Amino acid sequence: MKHIAEKVLTIAAAAGCCVTLSGCSDASARLSDSKTVLFKIGDTSVTKGEVYSTMMTMSGASTCINNATNTIAKKEVEVTDDITNQAKSTLDTYKSMYGDSFTSYLKQAGMDEDSYLNDYLVPSLLASKMTDKYVKSHFENLCKAYKPFKATILAFTSEDDLNAAKAELDAGTDAATAASSHNSSSTGASTLYTNESTDIDSYVRTAISALTPDDGWQEVKSSDGATFNLVRVDADDPDDFKDEAVEALANISEVSSASTSYYFKKHKFHIYDITLYNGIKADYSDYLVQDDESSAKASAASTSSAEAAASN
Repeated sequence: MKHIAEKVLTIAAAAGCCVTLSGCSDASARLSDSKTVLFKIGDTSVTKGEVYSTMMTMSGASTCINNATNTIAKKEVEVTDDITNQAKSTLDTYKSMYGDSFTSYLKQAGMDEDSYLNDYLVPSLLASKMTDKYVKSHFENLCKAYKPFKATILAFTSEDDLNAAKAELDAGTDAATAASSHNSSSTGASTLYTNESTDIDSYVRTAISALTPDDGWQEVKSSDGATFNLVRVDADDPDDFKDEAVEALANISEVSSASTSYYFKKHKFHIYDITLYNGIKADYSDYLVQDDESSAKASAASTSSAEAAASN
């Protein structure tokens, strides 16, 4: 429940500095009341500025990204009854798992169940929906890049079992029955894959990519040379299984990263504090989009200068 404790640190860095890092590479945010004493230990005073500095270093980057993501998500995704119900279900699960200690922890963090639901659980669900939204709006191009398809793969450890299963399949037996009757651990279920899927042998994935549903059952040996597979492409038009394709594409790390960059650029996310900037650059580089903007502006300026020089 670390995120509850981190709630006390917000993106104050952005509000506390009026110059961008592009104009001041060592810019730092400052608290106007940083010298205010929060507590003492004997003769030693600990100020708000010292606590702020420590928290900024320890969890500033993660807290900033969480806050920024939730803020953007609220602008991009509508809060539906389904999302609210999912959040309530998660809350009930936590209450059941942690009992009274969960309520006590919320109180220690200055929160109650409603604020935790609305300020954390709902925004977290909204954030998870942003990648789905990105995939849907870029569906055609992403399908061209990652080629989602549905296929059934039956794996066997002997060619005799494969041949026997193939005969039954050709006779009309369903895949699950043919697999279980001939020592295959495969379920016979049609599964969605992409060209990035790691739960499928590389040789098998390459072979399937050249097949269509019209090809029926085909024999393919795995890269280990000891596994014999019967494969069938069940569907290769992503529009026929769009919901499943959206979910699979959203789970690809490169797609998730592209989604992050897209929305953070769209909403002009910009860091104004060098400590925060360095922390995000180290741990959340996909979110640091202001460098891309600076590079684009520099490139445009360079092009304009070159064109002006050429015209003279």
